[in-house]
Parts: sequence; structure tokens; C-alpha cells
Amino acid sequence: MKKISKMMCLLLALTMVLGLAACGNSATSSEPNLAAAYDKYLADLKWTGSNGTLTVALSPDFAPMEFYDVAKSGDDAIVGFDVLLANYLAKELDMTLSLKPMSFDACQAAVQTGNVDIAISGFSWTYERSQNFALSDWYVAGDNETEQSIICLKENEGKFTKPEDFVGYKIGYQGASLQQVLVEETFTDLDVDISGVYVDLGTAVEALKAKQIDFLAVAQGNGEAIIANAADSIAFTGFQFEIDEIYKNNVCLLNKNNTELLEKVNEALGKALENDYYTGWYDACKIYADISTLDELGYDDQGNKITE
Repeated sequence: MKKISKMMCLLLALTMVLGLAACGNSATSSEPNLAAAYDKYLADLKWTGSNGTLTVALSPDFAPMEFYDVAKSGDDAIVGFDVLLANYLAKELDMTLSLKPMSFDACQAAVQTGNVDIAISGFSWTYERSQNFALSDWYVAGDNETEQSIICLKENEGKFTKPEDFVGYKIGYQGASLQQVLVEETFTDLDVDISGVYVDLGTAVEALKAKQIDFLAVAQGNGEAIIANAADSIAFTGFQFEIDEIYKNNVCLLNKNNTELLEKVNEALGKALENDYYTGWYDACKIYADISTLDELGYDDQGNKITE
């Protein structure tokens, strides 16, 4: 399985996130700082540990879970919900975090070969993953997994609401993803072209714009982020996949031999769930990705949660 370099990941992601990244860190007096709430959470989670380095693979083409802010540098340029989660885990384990950006399928291969400790990249539970990895307990990432959708060019907005509507068309998706599972389950027995497999979502979005595919299957939150950056050309079809409960939250992927680390990760995830850290993180990342406004989620321009 071929991996792509960090620089190539950046170049592939730029098309989808450049506009949103510029908004995130170039606030003016009339333009709120979309990164403010996220930066507050990140500052609290940053940690230099005494128990070595936690290497985390992720694919930064999946806003609001992980994406690039090109106004920042180094690991700080990779932002999103899973980045906050990775920092949180490193802090709980008293380790120093090292992020390893790579393609979505390469993240999974890196865990299997032991090149990274863990992969955190919006992974849903699937049977295949349960056979090949040690899967963490679930963590909750807002509506990003509970709702799965299909996006299209603006001209087709709201016109495709049931599986039969897609007969004769081509649907794209990211390879080795939950969306691939859902597309195959939903459309295999229909006359629908499901051959549109892409390594990264940035390329898939460009293929949709170029009419190389007619539709693109995405997680709801990711679709909202894509549309926020291309509202004049991309929209939701009106179709929602039926989602089994087992797919509705995310998991971290670890090597099957790394049972000690899995136990520690699960303990930390349990603490995060008990203390409801996830809601604030996801809200901040939806603002950062320009999916939701400050007013909608109750934050001020400095990234503080409004409580009154």
C-alpha cells in the first residue's frame, strides 16, 4: 500500500481547506476569529510528557475531524477534533505527542506495521477493522458519524432522496472508509456505478466539481465543511444513509499486540466521556471549519463559551 508524503498530503488538502483556513486565523475587527475557541482547548491540552512519545497517524482531509490550517506551521498546522483528542490522550498518558499525517488507508497500514502507536482519523467501527486492529472504546464526535450523507453539484440539490434516484449515476467515496461500506451495502444491487474510489477527499471533491463523478458520499459534518467552502457549487442531495448503531461513533485503531496502550487509551476515553469534553471540542471545530457560526454555538469572538 503506497503512502503519500506529508507535503503531498498538504497539497491535496489545500484545495478544500485553504479558504476556510484563511478565515480561521485572519480575523479583523469585523470578522470573528474562527480558531479562537479551538486554540483555547488546544492550549490547555498541550503537554510535554515524561513517558516517551505517542505517535499518532491521521489523514488531514476530513474537516471538522482533521484538516490543515496553512496559516500555522508544524504540527499546529494540523487541526480538528481528532487533533484535540490526540493531545488529550498524550496528556493523560504523560507522553509527548507526535502527529504523522498520511493518507487514510496509510494510517491503517502504519498501525499494522507498528510505524505509529495509534491512528485517530474519524474511524468508525467496521467488522473488517475489528478483525485487523485492537479498537478502542467509542468516542463521540457530534453528528459526524451519526449522520451520513451524499453531496452533489448545486444544480442537483435536494433532488435525490432514495436509493433508486441514483440509478444510472456514479457515486464516489474515500477508500477504506465507512462511506465505502455504506455505498456498497446500499447500491450494489442497483444499476449504480460505485467505482469512484479516492485516496483522499480533497481529490474526490475536485472530481465532483469536474463531473468525473456525479455524487460523493460523506459524513454529515464533513459534508457541511465542504459545502461551507463551496456553497455556490456543492450541496446536499437530500439523501441520508440508514446507519446501524454500531457505526454511530468513532474508534481509535491500535495494533492488536498493543494491549497495554489500549487499556490506557480506554481509561482516558472513559474520563473524557464522563466529563463531556467531546461536546465543547466538536463545537469549537465546527466553528473553526466554518460549519456553524459563533452565535449558533454560543461563543464570543475570543472563543469563550457564553453562559449567560
